[in-house]
Amino acid sequence: MYNLIRFIQKHHFVILFLVLEVLCIVMLTYSQNFHRQKRINTTNDIVGRIYETGTSIGDYFRLGKINQKLAEENAMLRRQLSVTVDTIEGFVEEINADTVYEFIPARVVNNTVNRPNNYIMINKGSADGIEKDMGVISTDGIVGIVTDVSPHYASIMSLLHSYTTISVRLKNNEDQLATLRWDNTNYRYGYVDGIPTHLKLQKGDTVVTSSYSYIFPKDLMAGTIVELIPSPSGTLNKAKMRFSTDFSSLKNVYVIHHTNKAELDALIKNQLKP
Repeated sequence: MYNLIRFIQKHHFVILFLVLEVLCIVMLTYSQNFHRQKRINTTNDIVGRIYETGTSIGDYFRLGKINQKLAEENAMLRRQLSVTVDTIEGFVEEINADTVYEFIPARVVNNTVNRPNNYIMINKGSADGIEKDMGVISTDGIVGIVTDVSPHYASIMSLLHSYTTISVRLKNNEDQLATLRWDNTNYRYGYVDGIPTHLKLQKGDTVVTSSYSYIFPKDLMAGTIVELIPSPSGTLNKAKMRFSTDFSSLKNVYVIHHTNKAELDALIKNQLKP
C-alpha cells in the first residue's frame, strides 16, 4: 500500500493527464453524431466477435445437428421460394418483373427472448451488403428488421420488441390488411390487430406478410391464429397468434435486400416534401 501511494505521488501528473484524456474522448463520442456512430459500430464489432467466439465453441459440439438443420433449411427454402439456395453466396428470387429480392444467409451469434425489447445479432454486416431497415427471415417465417450495422455484424430488432409492427393479412383473404405485434409476455405468441368483425376466423388460420411493404416479400409465413378476441365496442377484433418462428432456437437467418429500395426511398422522400 505504501509503495502504491508513493507511485501515485510520483506520477500523479501523468495519471491525471491520462484520466482527463479518457474523459475527453468519452465526452466527444457522446456529443458528436459522427463519433457516436463510430463508437456504436466499434462496440458492435467487438461485442459481435465475442458472441461469435462463444457461439462457435458451442457449435463445435453440435456439428451433426447443425448440418442436419442446414440441410432441412435449404430444402425448405427450395420449396418456399422455388429457387436453388446457395448458403455461401446467397440466392436471388424474382418476385415479379419489377421487384427483385436478394437473400443473404447469416448466423445468429446472440439472441434474447425474455425482455420487453429483444434484439438479435448476426455475423454479417455492411461488408456483406447488410443495411439498416432490411427484413430478416428464417426458414420458418419472419424474424425482424435490421437496426444497426457494423462492418462484420448487424443488430436486428426482432418481432419480440414493443416497437415492431408488421403489415400482415390472412392467407385466405387477399384484400384485408392487419397489423402484427408482440404481446410482450410469451416469445411464442403475438397479436393481430385491426380485424374487421365480418371476417370469420378459425383456429389454425395462416397469417402471412402483406404486399404493402417492401421490407418483406408478400406471403411469407408469420404464424397461425390460436384465438379470436372480439372487440368490446364491436368495431375491430384482434386475434392471438402463434409465431411460426421459434425465437428460442434461432440459429440461421436470411437478410432480405430489396434491390430497388433506393429508388423507392427516393420516391417516398419526395412525397413527404411540403
